[in-house]
Amino acid sequence: MKAAVSLAGQAPVYQEFDEPAAGPGKVVVEVAAAALTRLDMAIAEGRHYLKPGAGRFVVGREGVGRLADGRRVYFNVNAPHAPYGSMALRALVDPALTFAVPDGIDDARAAALGNAGLAAWLPLSWRARMQPGETVLVLGATGVSGLLAVAAAKLLGAGRVIAAGRDVHALQRARRLGADAVVPLDQPGDLLDAYRNAADGSVDIVLDYLCGAPAEAALLALGYGGRLVHIGTTVAPTITFAGAAARQACFDIMGFAYYHAPIAAQAQAYAELCRHTAAGRMEIDVVAEPLEAVGRVWAAQARGARQRYVLVP
Repeated sequence: MKAAVSLAGQAPVYQEFDEPAAGPGKVVVEVAAAALTRLDMAIAEGRHYLKPGAGRFVVGREGVGRLADGRRVYFNVNAPHAPYGSMALRALVDPALTFAVPDGIDDARAAALGNAGLAAWLPLSWRARMQPGETVLVLGATGVSGLLAVAAAKLLGAGRVIAAGRDVHALQRARRLGADAVVPLDQPGDLLDAYRNAADGSVDIVLDYLCGAPAEAALLALGYGGRLVHIGTTVAPTITFAGAAARQACFDIMGFAYYHAPIAAQAQAYAELCRHTAAGRMEIDVVAEPLEAVGRVWAAQARGARQRYVLVP
């Protein structure tokens, strides 16, 4: 079969690969669409704690496809069995790590809502256990997951949502998706004051897609019992904070990766994401490309594309 194949962390090449065969705990999925994410790239290039198999392997760790009985499913990042990944005509996956794709949404958008959407919804609903009326600050709200998170916070009942990011146009889009206030991160001034002014007080939950200085200031904006959910490191690899501030606010810093959530929570969140996106209450920019274009798409994603590329076999 044709697939996007890599060797030892090299950029993938569109070429022939062995067909997968079903076995105990393994089923073959006819892939309909596979989204390319930074997570896929980090794993394939050996920069993530999830490692690809030795030798040649098919890249991609999540996708949408059909089982032998015709059911349309999404399979998550832990589902594929090495050396088979999602960017191929067929993938070999653990059926326990799949769940149904609702009707009313196309394959490409359904695939794009996997990692990006679950990394927006589950930090609030599962990790932070957001309560109705709480104030949420989204750091990196102008990215793919960040914009979804702004909408998710409102749909989950946040009382006030603050979108922080560098792209002014995307911040205006965040307002349309539910942000009550925005904080441009590339403007001079004290970030802590900007966060507090935007929140009209303290913050209950921070979704941190950035790390570094924006997150350090956000920790100080947290009120008593506040939670920072750490999701990404696009600005810096570390956060530092003063012990006194942590004791005073009694805040929590929580690590997050969507695949640690119970599969039932993932399935419920995914269904909500698809339902709200199909209804226009959430938005994700998708560019569908043929699988044979994987080299060009991989390079575009490496340059920091804001839209979600989806490869279609």
